[in-house]
Order: sequence, then structure tokens, then C-alpha cells
Amino acid sequence: MQQLSIKIEMKTQLHHFALVLFGCWAIVLWTATPGLGLGPRMWLDPETLDLAPGDVATVEIHVDDVVELAGVEVHLTFDPALLDVVDADPSSEGTQIAHGDFLSPDFVVQNTVDPAKGTVDYAIAPMQLDKAASGSGVLARITFRALAEGETLIKISGALLADTEGCPIEVETGSSVAVISRPSPSAGVWALIGLVAAAVVAGSIAVAWVAIQER
Repeated sequence: MQQLSIKIEMKTQLHHFALVLFGCWAIVLWTATPGLGLGPRMWLDPETLDLAPGDVATVEIHVDDVVELAGVEVHLTFDPALLDVVDADPSSEGTQIAHGDFLSPDFVVQNTVDPAKGTVDYAIAPMQLDKAASGSGVLARITFRALAEGETLIKISGALLADTEGCPIEVETGSSVAVISRPSPSAGVWALIGLVAAAVVAGSIAVAWVAIQER
């Protein structure tokens, strides 16, 4: 009888331990997984750009955990003194960004970039409701060119998502930081510059010596 009581008590303790362990595991998983349990999220990838003036890099507009997305409108801002947008469609008038592969851009409401103000306005929708998208993916891609040294925030200034019934979908938004700096030449570059300069000087001396000998 006593052994039976001990066994029951051990099983109860193991059960409690398993519950605590599962609870801790769930908390760790929830905190470690981006966007888990937080609903739809729109964000920019990468979240940081490290560019030198003249460099180009592409930023993707991602959306996560949406259900029956049937329309999207997003507005971005950036510092036009530091960044410029590379036109994704040179054959069309103005500057546009590239479509993503998550939501079909059958109906392009707006796709404009104002290089003077540093704004991007983008709105698309599929023509058929059965093309509504669920899950996660890339809505659009923006290729930036660094113009000068400095630091600027590429910011999602506004976003509107709608489902198949035209109802708004609440979404959390994130921004991206572009760090633009002019890297100084490395030791190897300085050594190469020194070798080239020495070669030029040596060549000039040789030419002058030949000219003196020929006189």
C-alpha cells in the first residue's frame, strides 16, 4: 500500500513537472519566434543597410500572418538627400518600385516614387477574390541607391490591408535603418597606392636619366 502511494505521488510530481516544462517551452517559443501570436505584421527586410555612396541595395516589404488579403496600400518615407530609388520600370513614366510575388498586382491603384520628397506610395489588388493571399510573403521590392554619407530611417509611414469583404486588417508595422558611410581604404589599399606611386616616380626618374644620357 505504501509503495502504491509513493508511485502515485511520483506520477503526480512528474505530471506537474511536465506541465511546468511545457509552459516554459511555450514561453520560450513565443518570445523567440517573430510575429508568433501577434497577428499580421508588415516589415522591411533587411532591417539595416550599411552602404557606401554609390552602392545599391534592395529592401523587401514583407507581410506576415495575414488571412485572405485582397488589397494593400503602403506608404514609405526616406531622406532624399541620402537615398534615391532605382526605377523598376524605366519604360513607364515616373519612378516605380517592383511588385512582389505574394499578392497578384492585377489592379495597380498606385505605384509612384517622389524623389524630391522621399516618398513611396504603393497600392495593389487582385482582380478576382479567389486570388486573395493568406500566410506570409513579399509584397514589393525597392532598390535604393546611396547618394551621400549619413544615416536615415526608411519608414513605413502608413499601411492599409483589406480582406475579401473590404474590411480592414489590423497590421503592425516596422521600419528599416540605412547607415551610409564612406569606408576608409584598408592597409592593403594604402600599400597598393604606395607601390603605384613608387613605380610612377621610378619611371619618371628612368625617363629623365635616359634623356640626359642622350644629350
